[in-house]
Amino acid sequence: MNTKLVISCHTDNRFDAHRLRRLREGEFFGNLDNFVGVYVVMNAYFSGALDYENIRIELTYGEETNMHGAYEVLDTLNAQDVVVVVDVTGTQTTADITIEKCDSQEMQRFVCESLDGISFELFKGCPDPVDDEDECDVYKERLQNVFFLGIPCYGGDYNKDMVYCRQKSVTAAIQALIQMAATFSSSQK
Repeated sequence: MNTKLVISCHTDNRFDAHRLRRLREGEFFGNLDNFVGVYVVMNAYFSGALDYENIRIELTYGEETNMHGAYEVLDTLNAQDVVVVVDVTGTQTTADITIEKCDSQEMQRFVCESLDGISFELFKGCPDPVDDEDECDVYKERLQNVFFLGIPCYGGDYNKDMVYCRQKSVTAAIQALIQMAATFSSSQK
């Protein structure tokens, strides 16, 4: 079985409808969980910059309740696959994006090599004060090469409230996925 970079992003949420608006230049305000994560993953996917033979995109369901979608994906993965979970985070940072739940030294090296030129903060654990459970917990049941790419949100509980997100964080997250995919693909040759 061929080793893959798997980009996993949940599509469900706790909102009846999504509301999004640009509040002021460079900032979004809305129900962002995980609306903005799906936007980031789809922009990376449709950029034309991904090596589609080595990259899988998985849009999952059930993250807000029981992680059924992530468990279904887990059943299709091999032990060497690398999984990047994309979601919002309440982690306080001045960086454009966060890398969380990245306790593997191998994954830390991969991230640092991949994200040249991108403003990010790396955490071994999960400093998110809003919620510390996500699909990473499912994938780590059987895989070691798993980490979380967080899009920082602020101004409330992203599970219940409209929150803020910087447009440059969205742009950085898209670029991060593209650069990770390029680094991963070059390592497979």
